[in-house]
Amino acid sequence: MARRTRPLGLANLRGFEAAARLLSFTLAGEELHLTQSSMSRQIQSLEEELGRPLFIRRTRELELTLAGQKLQRVVRGALGELDRCVAELRGEAERRRVALTTWPSFASLWLVPRLSSFARLHPAIDIRIDSGDTVLDMVAEEIDLAIRYCRDDQAPRNALRLLDEELTPALSPALLERVGGLAAPGELARCTLLVLDDGFQSSAENSWERWLELAGEPRLQPAGRLLFNFVDQSMQAAVRGQGVILGKSQFLRDYIERGELITPFPALRLGSRYGVYLVASELAREGPAALFTDWLIAEAGAAPAG
Repeated sequence: MARRTRPLGLANLRGFEAAARLLSFTLAGEELHLTQSSMSRQIQSLEEELGRPLFIRRTRELELTLAGQKLQRVVRGALGELDRCVAELRGEAERRRVALTTWPSFASLWLVPRLSSFARLHPAIDIRIDSGDTVLDMVAEEIDLAIRYCRDDQAPRNALRLLDEELTPALSPALLERVGGLAAPGELARCTLLVLDDGFQSSAENSWERWLELAGEPRLQPAGRLLFNFVDQSMQAAVRGQGVILGKSQFLRDYIERGELITPFPALRLGSRYGVYLVASELAREGPAALFTDWLIAEAGAAPAG
């Protein structure tokens, strides 16, 4: 195919986006109120303009070529941004919004309890939180910011470290009174230990066994163990006095300030190779997402990397 040099038509790109997403000229035509033959001509015209095929046409299905896959990634994000801009210019998006993704425990234990502070500062900005920790195409998924928990040497190059992590035992005041106080780490043998058993490498590295070794009690046998696969569940169990948690510093502060948990050995803190990182998409460099980023940094007590 001979390449043309004129700009690509927007109608053809919209037709391509629908056909690539649905892998059907017929369904794409129905979505855009076009006949199947009109859709087919749009795609053919686009392929002629680009000078290469975008689809492999099989008897009952379509398949994207490598060129089609590459174009789809760019077009999906570009059309989404264009539609958002048009909606704002038309007055259809009067309220501004920040779309954020983070993992569930961080959302429930750290982020959500602080959001009222941001709402007071910026009442006209809506926050959408998607809980999950999968790898995303942030532009294609229309995500402004991602907060992720990862090992320091595996953090994305453009990520900002929001929160460090250290671990130390914590328990409720009621449980501390029941066990008669904890004057030394060896007295944890009278307690039930709350264990995070979620299958992740981070939990294996930041384990009770490592803290007990740090505290000089590698052979300690506790009165019992309760295992959890979610951080927030183990924190709630600690608050209810069901045992002693090896608490993560990024979550402990709020509970300690409210008097719900006490750290009996505050100086014995297990260092971690993990931290909480903020990643911003290309769409988040200004506007509401930039305001939310500044607020997050202030709440975390972090400063942008120099």
